[in-house]
Amino acid sequence: MQKNSTPRVWTEISEEPVALCKVFSIIKKTFRHPDGRTGDFFVNRSNDWVQIAPLIESDNPADPLVLIVNQFRFGSKRTSWEFSGGIVEKGESPVDAAVRELAEETGYTCRNAKFLASHSPNPALHENSAHFVVAEGCEKTSETHWDANEEIETKLVRVSELYPMVKSGEIYHSIAINCVFFLEKYLAEKNAKTR
Repeated sequence: MQKNSTPRVWTEISEEPVALCKVFSIIKKTFRHPDGRTGDFFVNRSNDWVQIAPLIESDNPADPLVLIVNQFRFGSKRTSWEFSGGIVEKGESPVDAAVRELAEETGYTCRNAKFLASHSPNPALHENSAHFVVAEGCEKTSETHWDANEEIETKLVRVSELYPMVKSGEIYHSIAINCVFFLEKYLAEKNAKTR
């Protein structure tokens, strides 16, 4: 029977690219365990990702409207309701990237954008982080600027409608589900301060 103890940290000893793709690379990394054994592991290397939850002023500050987007996802071969977002470009902060992606995908801008959190999408396979941003005072101010293969539908929903969309599978993108969690937590704390 194995003893239950804190896992030991492996040391990376080399890496080499396996596949260099448009938005990510697959890297083979060789690690050494403290007991001397080595192993090859494959990771996804890409820039960080970001999703932004754009809040639209409405008649109910406790349950505001949020703009969500629907687009085709090539991995799952179906459409996905989620939040605007994308890749953080070199030199951009997560907040700047989120605001840019929101404007490009929806034509909406905001008065104030606030960083909420960063987490690993999957630490077993990904080197990058996913960042979550909330934007307040959003309104449509311009046309969209989609990438060549983007087609995006937008919809306004109440924040209280997001979790039922997760339960029903309408929102199934795991990073979007994390964004729902951080948005709800942010609004709960904000509403608690105003009571």
